Amino acid sequence: MRTRHISVIVYEDVLLTALSSTVALLAGARDAVVRSGKMAPFEIDLVSVHVHDVQLNLPVQFHCGKTLADDFETDVIVIPPMNTEGADMDQLLLKYGKLTSWLAKKYHRKAQLISLCTGAYFVAECGLLNGMPATSHWGAMDDMRKRYPLVNFRPERVVTQSEAIITGGGGFSALSAILYFIEKTCGKETAITLSKYYALDYGRTSQSIFTIFSGHRGHSDQDIHRAQTYIESEFKADISVEQIACEVNMSKRNFIRRFKSATTLNPIEYIQRIKIEAAKKSLEAGESNIAYVTYDVGYNDLKTFRTIFKRITGLTPIEYRNRYNTETLLR
Repeated sequence: MRTRHISVIVYEDVLLTALSSTVALLAGARDAVVRSGKMAPFEIDLVSVHVHDVQLNLPVQFHCGKTLADDFETDVIVIPPMNTEGADMDQLLLKYGKLTSWLAKKYHRKAQLISLCTGAYFVAECGLLNGMPATSHWGAMDDMRKRYPLVNFRPERVVTQSEAIITGGGGFSALSAILYFIEKTCGKETAITLSKYYALDYGRTSQSIFTIFSGHRGHSDQDIHRAQTYIESEFKADISVEQIACEVNMSKRNFIRRFKSATTLNPIEYIQRIKIEAAKKSLEAGESNIAYVTYDVGYNDLKTFRTIFKRITGLTPIEYRNRYNTETLLR
């Protein structure tokens, strides 16, 4: 089996922690295989979008052996996430337009692509994710769905693979995509050993517990904004879809259609997400009585509350409380 070449993309707006962690994991896997007496499964190159010496928006500089302008072949391309805090996404995508066209070219020449977190923007931008499942950071989902409606985004997933494209979820959960690649390339034992060494949660399939529901407000339908505001202020009461539709002077059928078009959720799902987000905050803040939380967010039945809570977060209310209760964490 020949040694494969991995190109890790470096650019000025890259998220430093993700870039360094990715290189560390890949290097650790390569070295582990070599120590076992086998040939190195891959070699790692840092490839810059523009110039060899890349100054990040931090007091950190990377020297890359190659740039996109160089003539070279590669087998695997890893696209780390960008730092999107306060960023203008249109400007960022324009700034790195050279990268998107290069990715498409290399993919059509049989290179495998691995996007991490918001690195999926670059793969989606060149159309390679159209018709495919993909994941990214949950906080980017509203924007990405609008920009790339042909992509089957699965925000609850930590890792997706379709054909020769792997996508990883948000933040450090995206490193699960690297572990997935390492398992496929170097074996499960190597992947598990690295996950233990770096204290990574091996085998996680859902990132739902990390999601903070912020209301899907990135649309221009003012009537639906009014409906959302009404839900967010009255969610503890027993409000019905008919009641909300009446508040915004719509028929129930028209309201449901417009609400889902604007927010990607139907009104019942939206109410559930608002209630569960309030319950999560209550549990995180120290409330230990599950029954109290259940009734406080407007549910009258504990079983219903537990079922919806687990479906949305992936954990039971008790599991969530034990993991994220601030008082428990400080003990």
